[in-house]
Amino acid sequence: MEKELSRLRANPGKLYAYKFISEFFLIVPVLIPYYILNHLNATQIFTIQAAFHVAVLLLEIPTGYLADVIGRKKTLVVAAVFFPLGLALYAFTGSFVTFVLAEFCVAVANSMRSGSDSALMYDTLILLDRESEYKKFEGRSFLFTRVGTATASIIGGFLALRSLHLPFYINVATYCLMLPVVLALTEPRRKKPQARNPFLDIVRISVQCFKHPRLRLLMLLGALLQSASVIGVWSYFLYFRSLRISVGVVGVLFALFQVSSAFGSSRAHGLSQRLGEKWSFLVLLAVGAVFIGLGSVSAVPMIALIVPAALLWGYGWPVFMDAFNRLATSEIRATVLSVASMCSSAAFVVFSPLFGRVVDATSLSAALVGLGLFYSLGGGILMALLFKTKASYVIS
Repeated sequence: MEKELSRLRANPGKLYAYKFISEFFLIVPVLIPYYILNHLNATQIFTIQAAFHVAVLLLEIPTGYLADVIGRKKTLVVAAVFFPLGLALYAFTGSFVTFVLAEFCVAVANSMRSGSDSALMYDTLILLDRESEYKKFEGRSFLFTRVGTATASIIGGFLALRSLHLPFYINVATYCLMLPVVLALTEPRRKKPQARNPFLDIVRISVQCFKHPRLRLLMLLGALLQSASVIGVWSYFLYFRSLRISVGVVGVLFALFQVSSAFGSSRAHGLSQRLGEKWSFLVLLAVGAVFIGLGSVSAVPMIALIVPAALLWGYGWPVFMDAFNRLATSEIRATVLSVASMCSSAAFVVFSPLFGRVVDATSLSAALVGLGLFYSLGGGILMALLFKTKASYVIS
């Protein structure tokens, strides 16, 4: 027993390394120029990103259920195989269709990973009698992912000054490092659900999630924050391009965004306890004001607004993840987290191509102002409903 506990104590460090590698995207700061190099317009760019979320939408819950039934470590192994495969397609092809296929491979990897790593960590902490530290872990975990992305962003931006293809080639190699890290993880002992009829089980758990008054609102609110934030991130690259900022500087700016979000996530545990539940959610509405500000004024000094937006994004995710985990039992935790993630993907699938169309039909400024107004109004309504809902029973 002591030997098992010793191996479990090593899980957090291994998961931090896994998180770092999984978000070490050298390609992100150069992706928009890479798309444009291959003659894609804004609608196609946001459609490619939406294609990723369509695939996630279809795979998210089945893969979460699979993680609950066969084990979280096994699904993480599959993710470690599909990530480099998707990046290889990006590196060695150059068309809209193959880019969509690449995003599908990355979506398979992301779906296999999504919920599995968090559920594995939560169950690890339960066996170590450190369950109360989960929000702290999620905050630190988000910190490692953002540090990974920030470091990669700076390196990727400067590699692109030599060749736009170079970050893609190197990223294929770095993602191959995920597999040995995953294989070193220890799967916590737990009671697994009996998969007599997987389809009916998935439907049953999904229905339970949407019937739960509090969980339903949390999922919708989390979906709004995630989808708007990710659309915002891609819009920043278009914003930088409109200001004629070089790709090397874009890498540094995106690194600043990631470091800011990492700082926000690392402070989520303590800050949310001091603010209380209501204010922990209300502060997230400020993201809408950032979009409106960027859309209203197109100037280099306005780039400073990405810092508070990143802080809030980083702060919000651990808060939501802790709330989701507290409303589900261990047997179905990965599935519940996948249902929540599916909601975010569904929102992005709807709003991302629409945002791209507005950019092409009008302007980036108009699209950003519209996104900010929609986020502020929708978020305000959902929060008002959430504060009135008291139901907090755990689904199983």
